Amino acid sequence: MLLSTLREVTDRLRSGLADLDPERLSGADAARLLEAFAEVERLAAAGRLLSARRVESSNVWRRSGHRSAAAHVARASGTGIGPAITALETARNLGSLPATDEAVRQGRLSEAQATEVAAAAIVQPEAEAALVETATHQPLSMLRLRCRRVRAAGRGRRTSYDAVHRSRYLRDWVDADGAVRLDARLAPDAGARLLAAVHTEAARLARQARRSGSDEPARAIAADALVGLTADPPSDRPPGAAPGAVVHVRVDRDALVRGHVAPGEVCEIPGVGPIPVEVARRLSVDSLLSVLVTRGVEVTAVAHAGRTIPAALRRALVERDPVCVVPGCGARERLEIDHVEPVAEGGSTSLSNLVRLCHWHHYLKTHHRHRLEPDGPGWRWEPPADPPTVPGRIRRSG
Repeated sequence: MLLSTLREVTDRLRSGLADLDPERLSGADAARLLEAFAEVERLAAAGRLLSARRVESSNVWRRSGHRSAAAHVARASGTGIGPAITALETARNLGSLPATDEAVRQGRLSEAQATEVAAAAIVQPEAEAALVETATHQPLSMLRLRCRRVRAAGRGRRTSYDAVHRSRYLRDWVDADGAVRLDARLAPDAGARLLAAVHTEAARLARQARRSGSDEPARAIAADALVGLTADPPSDRPPGAAPGAVVHVRVDRDALVRGHVAPGEVCEIPGVGPIPVEVARRLSVDSLLSVLVTRGVEVTAVAHAGRTIPAALRRALVERDPVCVVPGCGARERLEIDHVEPVAEGGSTSLSNLVRLCHWHHYLKTHHRHRLEPDGPGWRWEPPADPPTVPGRIRRSG
């Protein structure tokens, strides 16, 4: 019986962990152990989701004295009510999604991945297989973006947008240390405006910090930028200018002209998600509207003889690589463009030989002989055979 097997496995794990001294492990053994425990965790999450679904449908939670099935699940798993409600919703959705259910049972999806896929695929079932494939090959941040696209298309972009707009809020409170805390939920275009303004102001403050020799972390500078938006404009910003009023929107030209997207077309704020075409039109009145033309120039054929990257090629690259291409990284801020095969070694400035990398992975590839190798539709990250010691922290020059 499965329950007795689980109890035996649990007892062995508990005994093994009691004797585990991680400092006595080699780095390679620790990495293998980490992967093994991650697989066990995925399988355990699968069993927990499937069991929770039956706990809810059988009403055993009532006989146990709990107020709800979510309360029962929260108590058994040591989580809050919110995560338990989400887990139950995911578990219910799995019953109607055979591909996702199979991937979960095989331990190929984490609970976070299963939650994203199930919430999107239940709205648009025909996208299920593609989302499961994305989950197994792409970082969670990329999966979440694609799931947002699927949900928006399945429900109708206007419906999704209006629902988010109606549920907008800004909450504030003071924590135990006396710090003011904020939490907000905004429509995509409103949030993008705010973030664009904060990022622009943060870039200005970062330049000032570098000139003065300050070494404040980026998140602290971002907090200063948010506060700075309420102050009088600094001398190097024109009075009345809205810092960061530029919001980039990726939208197919045909959709912009037509007024709505057709299957296969895109209308979204990069890094945020899909928006209705009418919202993109509204943003175009006072924002920079970046239009991606998919039926014009064949961007995959664009190349250049030197290192300079033409605008059409750069735009295609941003569209293809919204996050760092190194598997599992998922960084989307301050990405750098890299020639997979260096120009000095005969590499071309073409879409097939260009990728976007975060600063850390770009540094490792350029200076420490890490490599990117083609792997189906994506890339495989290969460390050098004899990896050198690399610093734990690097700083951008200039």
